[in-house]
Amino acid sequence: MKDYSSFKHPITHTEDIRTVSEIVSKEPVYNQYYILPQDCENGDQVGKVNFLWSHQKFFNRRWGTAIDDSSYTFEISNGNGDNAFSISAEGELTIDKASLFAATRYLTVKVKLFETYYEETICKIYRIPIKHCVYFDYDVKEKGAGTRNSPYKAWKHHFYGSAPAIATGKSGKFYLWKRGQRIEDWTKVQNPLIEGKRPAYITLGAWGKGARPIIDGSNNKNSERFCDVGDARLNGTSFTVATHPEGVAHNICIMDIETDFDGDGRWYPYQVGMYGKGNRFIRLKCSTELEWEDGFFWVKNHPGAEGSGYLEALFQDIETYDSKFRAIKFEGGAIKGRNFRCHTTVTDSETPLSAANAPFVELKYADLQCSNNTKSLGIQIRAEEHTYEWFYLKGYMDAMNPFRHVAHNGLDESFGIKNSGYKHILIDGCTRFICQSVNNGATDKKPTGIYFKNIDVVNSSAARGGLTIAQDASDTLIEMCNLGDSPGIVVFPDTSGTVIRNCTVPGTIDRRATTTIINTVYGRLLGFGGGKIITSISPLKPSYFVDMVGGNYRPAPGSPLIGAATELKQDYDLEGNEMRNFPTIGCYELAPDPDPGE
Repeated sequence: MKDYSSFKHPITHTEDIRTVSEIVSKEPVYNQYYILPQDCENGDQVGKVNFLWSHQKFFNRRWGTAIDDSSYTFEISNGNGDNAFSISAEGELTIDKASLFAATRYLTVKVKLFETYYEETICKIYRIPIKHCVYFDYDVKEKGAGTRNSPYKAWKHHFYGSAPAIATGKSGKFYLWKRGQRIEDWTKVQNPLIEGKRPAYITLGAWGKGARPIIDGSNNKNSERFCDVGDARLNGTSFTVATHPEGVAHNICIMDIETDFDGDGRWYPYQVGMYGKGNRFIRLKCSTELEWEDGFFWVKNHPGAEGSGYLEALFQDIETYDSKFRAIKFEGGAIKGRNFRCHTTVTDSETPLSAANAPFVELKYADLQCSNNTKSLGIQIRAEEHTYEWFYLKGYMDAMNPFRHVAHNGLDESFGIKNSGYKHILIDGCTRFICQSVNNGATDKKPTGIYFKNIDVVNSSAARGGLTIAQDASDTLIEMCNLGDSPGIVVFPDTSGTVIRNCTVPGTIDRRATTTIINTVYGRLLGFGGGKIITSISPLKPSYFVDMVGGNYRPAPGSPLIGAATELKQDYDLEGNEMRNFPTIGCYELAPDPDPGE
């Protein structure tokens, strides 16, 4: 039986995503969040239980398999003794016995690839009291009363004529659009503190049977988005950063909604100018080509509040397709992002997903794919603690990019490019640089302590620059990386303190500045920068590897690389194998099992 215990990429969500108030009140831990009204009916959809979309990419690379979305199966393993809920082959949760849904339910769902290889995720299904529900049904002819039996047609029918503070939503309310419909609707949401305390959540979601409701922006003539959050261009609102400097958008949740656009001109669904805390964006999809510069989600840094415009926001299970420019742009800070799938077939599209200006952005688990890309500047690091982990990048021009931006000049040190980096990045088909550093105008911010860990490069022989360290970068760490068929590594003269350790570099290492090389196997050494070379080997020989010609640089049995490295107290190699007491030179510790099948 195949042992997959060394594979470190999770199958599904296992992180605790409880809100601050839920943690304080010691409510049960959960990993995925759903809502269902008290007056739900048999057959109502709850939402999809998701696996992590990057998992299959790394799994196939590690084990030589060809799993895809259809390979994952789902079963409810706990919390459903009365069979009130069911789950489909695709992971869609449904309420089958509405009369048994008497309280918020926690379901444990097993997400499985093979009988012995699975992971469990805990799904919270919150029971919404009827009095907190506001229903919308685009097919109704009358204005309605906002109930399930007499819904409003659209947001404006509920709010027109109201005071601005009411027109931007009420704390504690759940605004629900009917599933299975294409809808034209535009909303604006704010949720300021109440007497210095966080308000109850305002939630925008879905109700009923069928697929997620689709918000159609095709006939939008006024450049209105589906939802402006916070003080993002909210005309006429009485709440602004001037009146509420502590923030105007706390505890807002938008979930289970799809957006589409096939009209002329520019449109993007969301502008988030929050400057608030506790906000959540869950299971959102954009299924169309967007030509607006800021794409699907523009999470903007608050004007004039660069040093304090942090959002404390969670983005989970976000999909975009065929966005011409940046599909998701995180200019705001203090963001946690988990599970993205951003694909585009638009020629010369920009990076589908990237952090931008503010610090403290942590993004994990992404499947990002471009087509014929000659424009992308890669997933960017522009400030302190920008981190990317478990990203699959296909068809990029540039894959990774520490970006010195003129907008940061003169701002506080948190806008320095430091304590940031990339870990577990699978690059498939880079066309220019694996990494390059860009300087967008005069700035005093320099990349410091940037790390590249567990980077795996394939199908990138067309990349002209390899992994390039430049722009006054200091103390850069390149660790446990396989540079594959790329040109290798270039360290420019304006840099200092670069360390390359436990790497496999079939191409060249061009040291134009002092660079330390440890436990690394490489093709050629160029440059006059100098620096220590410790327990490293050059050139590469076919006998060292399982299949050097085929690009498999795992050590072959009896390879002189095995046990020849300096002990550095590292736990795992590039693939998650435990390091030996006498480790191997390069990024792979052990040759794989010759039988990759189940």
